[in-house]
Amino acid sequence: MKQLLLAAGMFALGAGSVAAQDQVPDWSGLYVGFFGGAAEGDALYANIANSTRYEGDIAGALFGARAGYRYQFSHVVLGVSASAAVANIDGRGTDGVDSANYDVSWLATVDAQLGLSADRLLIYGVAGGALVGLQHDYDSIASFDVSYSRRTHAGYSIGGGVEYAFSDNVSAWLEARYFDFGKKTFQQVADVIPHTLDTKFDTVTIGLNIKF
Repeated sequence: MKQLLLAAGMFALGAGSVAAQDQVPDWSGLYVGFFGGAAEGDALYANIANSTRYEGDIAGALFGARAGYRYQFSHVVLGVSASAAVANIDGRGTDGVDSANYDVSWLATVDAQLGLSADRLLIYGVAGGALVGLQHDYDSIASFDVSYSRRTHAGYSIGGGVEYAFSDNVSAWLEARYFDFGKKTFQQVADVIPHTLDTKFDTVTIGLNIKF
């Protein structure tokens, strides 16, 4: 994650110096793109009755595709987009005895974007709704181990990025986001106490867009 953040900073500085020499193409239009990156955050499994907590770090990679539309007037760029990604984001939390395991397998977003263009450089903020496919297990030495089925969790995402246009139709971008899927309640299964699951993580992604 730190390496991707450093790369994002170097990308922004390099693209900014080049952008000062050229005139930008219009950002308006339909586009599709592909991206990859890393995620890092935490998940909290908490028993409702006795307040036992199993909090652990989650981390991994994601790869996906994005499609959207932008409209530019003056230096302001407005846009909407949707993205979908496969993911391998997992981790484990423990109280020192028992544990909970977490596995995120996919991620999808629908977003609104507001940006400012500076020649070939676009700096933007993004916010929207998000869905994630999350499966988790509970491993206990005193009762039954339980594996919960994969479940779709809804939440939100906010972030920002920088994009550089190499030509009228091809651009590359770096983006950082925060995802929050809130607290979800799971009922008792076998001998396991009803519990909540709270999942949050950050992502840094790099992508390539083609505009039509």
